[in-house]
Amino acid sequence: MSNRTSPSIGYVIGTTRRLILKVLGAAFVKHNIPITIEQYIFLHGLRNMEGDVTQQDMANHTCKDKSAVLRTIDILEKQELVKRSQVAGDRRKNTISATGKCDQLFDKILQIEEGIFKALTEEISDADYETTLRVLGQIQQNANTLQSSK
Repeated sequence: MSNRTSPSIGYVIGTTRRLILKVLGAAFVKHNIPITIEQYIFLHGLRNMEGDVTQQDMANHTCKDKSAVLRTIDILEKQELVKRSQVAGDRRKNTISATGKCDQLFDKILQIEEGIFKALTEEISDADYETTLRVLGQIQQNANTLQSSK
């Protein structure tokens, strides 16, 4: 299945990700969105996770170490985009949640994203788009399985 003259799927996915984030970052600047792409990725993950979300959950989700996640939380808390709450019975453990201010910001971000992704997927059929999502989902599942079997 591999063709040595073609780039690897990892390379294509990585390059595509970087390009999309570059376009999105430029749009954030243009529309005065006061967060970085890394903060956006963090907040997007936080908003999509269910239940009580801990610093460790966010470290696992973002593939960052706990100290990097802590710095992100500190910055976002100062901007009033996230709130920390202490877990009853464990003084060392906090949960993190998005604030109303974060939700308002994401209403604006989602409008920006919609326009960007419409432009990015122009001339791609619905069938090709669905196939791409299915294949990438399978790659993610395989990667999670490989990571779990360590």
